Amino acid sequence: MREGVARRGALLLVLVACGLPLFIGLGHTDLGNDEAIYSYAAESILITGDWLSPRSSPNLHIIFLEKPPLKFWIVAAPIQLGLLPLDEFGLRFWDAVFGSAAFVYVFLLGRRMGGALAGLFAVLTLFVHRPLIFEHGLRSNNMEAALLLAYCGGVYHFLRWAHADAERGRRVHIAACTACFFLAFMTKFVAAVFLPLLCGLTALPLTSARTALMRDWRKWAIAAAAFIALAAPWFLYHAALHFEDLWATMFRDHVVTRFTAYVDPSHLQPWHYYFSQMIVEFERTFVLWWVAAGLGLLLIDVVRTRRPELLVVLLWAFVPTILISLGSSKD
Repeated sequence: MREGVARRGALLLVLVACGLPLFIGLGHTDLGNDEAIYSYAAESILITGDWLSPRSSPNLHIIFLEKPPLKFWIVAAPIQLGLLPLDEFGLRFWDAVFGSAAFVYVFLLGRRMGGALAGLFAVLTLFVHRPLIFEHGLRSNNMEAALLLAYCGGVYHFLRWAHADAERGRRVHIAACTACFFLAFMTKFVAAVFLPLLCGLTALPLTSARTALMRDWRKWAIAAAAFIALAAPWFLYHAALHFEDLWATMFRDHVVTRFTAYVDPSHLQPWHYYFSQMIVEFERTFVLWWVAAGLGLLLIDVVRTRRPELLVVLLWAFVPTILISLGSSKD
């Protein structure tokens, strides 16, 4: 009983100390850069009433096709219903909610790996990471908060599924993992692909995870079919109406061109750009050596215990960054 109280207390501490501050002063700064573009797309839904075709700033006659519209729907719906104001706070509200929920999942993942203290330290390390909070992060109407939540939630529910014995529990976690992937895919499209990649790379080398996957492959197939049924209609709708624009904008410019050339010349960076920037930012917040030591211990424990939760976090730390570093465009 005491252990349960301690766990709930630690979770409450995460929400109060790290989640609640995300909402403080949320509407006190102007919209800028990509945030202004995404806010315009969400507002255009309210102006035109066209939920399938958000508009691209600054023209109500140009359809925004860079990314699927789920985040715009999430932002616009409560404003349309009068639950949130149409201002900076209302436009950013869901990002702070997603960020708080992501912190909860980070705590739960850390607790699975090393106890409540490990979970608290993991959340604190993220909370003091300035770019995550203030630059294109958890307090602005961008895509990163939803993407972070989707990855943290997806990995957590994947691990819970791999360890679950009860059939109902496995179904719930498969559905939750699929919902997280849907959130990521319909928010930032190709950026979502690392979630199933990480889960697959974790499952393949571990006998227990492979056995669970073979046992529940039908459930995963049903979940995949449900995902396609929910995600495909928007793409089919715009493919039927604006196939050339959809291909040129979403696929050619923001996938192929980003990996082979560049969309913006300022995005041309050396291959080590993301690693270098992370080192600089970790140094600024005095957590670089903690992160390095944690990764070292994680590698040792993965080799020694082969626990899925350790392997997936280790892969998460390196695989996405290595793969996106292969592209020429970095922002």
